[in-house]
Amino acid sequence: MNEPTIRWQILPRDIVPDVLFGGRHTLSGPAQFSIEPYDLKDSRVAVGYCDSRMRADYNPPVLLVLGDASAVETLSWLRTYAPETAPLSQYARVVSSQDWGIFGRTQGDMRDLREDIWSSVILGEVLAQGETDVELASVPLSRAGACFSMAIARAACMHGTGEATKICGDRLSQVEADRRFVRRSVTVSDLMPIWAMAGGQFGTPVSAEETANLVLDAASKFMRDSARAALFPTSMKLRNIPGLSSDSIEERVLAFQRLSTELTNAEAHGANNGLPSVLLAAAAFLVGRSTSHEFLLRRVSKRFPTALAWYGLIAGLAGPSTWDAGWSKAVKGVERQVRQRFDWSESTGFDLCWIEYSWMASTFDGPDAFNLLPKLLPRVISIEAIPGAACQFRLATGSSPDSDARLPHDSAREKDLQAALTQFVTLANRARHLLEGGNVPSQQSLEFDSDDIARGRSTKGKKGKASN
Repeated sequence: MNEPTIRWQILPRDIVPDVLFGGRHTLSGPAQFSIEPYDLKDSRVAVGYCDSRMRADYNPPVLLVLGDASAVETLSWLRTYAPETAPLSQYARVVSSQDWGIFGRTQGDMRDLREDIWSSVILGEVLAQGETDVELASVPLSRAGACFSMAIARAACMHGTGEATKICGDRLSQVEADRRFVRRSVTVSDLMPIWAMAGGQFGTPVSAEETANLVLDAASKFMRDSARAALFPTSMKLRNIPGLSSDSIEERVLAFQRLSTELTNAEAHGANNGLPSVLLAAAAFLVGRSTSHEFLLRRVSKRFPTALAWYGLIAGLAGPSTWDAGWSKAVKGVERQVRQRFDWSESTGFDLCWIEYSWMASTFDGPDAFNLLPKLLPRVISIEAIPGAACQFRLATGSSPDSDARLPHDSAREKDLQAALTQFVTLANRARHLLEGGNVPSQQSLEFDSDDIARGRSTKGKKGKASN
């Protein structure tokens, strides 16, 4: 929604609670079609209404702008004296006057923006952050909303690839560092060179071989420029792996396996500057000369999780002609989310605006500040880093950090195994109790002790054979 379609009133903060519930007595004063930072002095709040509903009986605000100097005081006052209004983000979009000045009027450079490239990068991150044993066709597209790349893609599509994406990336890094949220396998710093290339100008798609070499060369230059030590020899390039250029698919697969073994052994000795992930992604793409052999990276994704994100970039730059059916359908499903129209009057799809998250994160300790909030999804907080660009973050459960390194989803197979083991132990204890109550000699006890259960797979297997 453009700025002229929002009508503003500048109100004292003690009027805000009534305004949020659609109170009309506050609309008797003059409305204006623009606001300036000097309007927001003395803890005053700019309240924006949808112009098309100004005559409606019920017209709650769609946008609140808080002064930069008074935002913390205003949020603290409302939480103390009007707790029903906390968090404000549940009522309307909330931004600082600085963000309104940046994002409210102008857009950045939008030339030659390719949403399909961004969508392919997002799909690669979905695979990198998620389970490794799930088929591409079975991956829920809703997980795209929990990817850092989705927020960056939305920022680029709505506000351009300049200042907006930089601000968005910096804020994602701040939330990533918050230990109240689960750590991820792929970090913001890992993805930054991928985002830079996704937003670059590469012209029309080229062949699979040219694209793979282009990305690998650009990544190598980035590693050097960012002062990352070159822990792998410079001879480690695609053209020095002759099997990848073979006309035999079997030979190309074997060449990839040899490469992955070599890089895994090197990584085990502490040699990993990020470049092996790019090399593996490029090699896997050349095996199928398309996205058909993405599954090869799943086998090494625990050691090189960023490889799948790089793979998504290579596939995006190579273009739809190199996508198999599964990749094509998934990318287009993600692209629908990337292309969603941004409207200042809409405040759905997120739980907290940035200004409110930033205040809560610096004011409250412990996880309860976020655990007790009303949320769109259980145990997940969706934070709008910049207007229109949100990202989902899973709340930490108190388990070890490594156990929550992936995106939020539970393994059904693990749940079934745990349930079966629980039933087995319960039945065993009940059988022992009944047998002991029947004066069965001790040497005939079933011996279902906890130690036996812990090592009982072999015993169970022998019992199964005897019953056949």
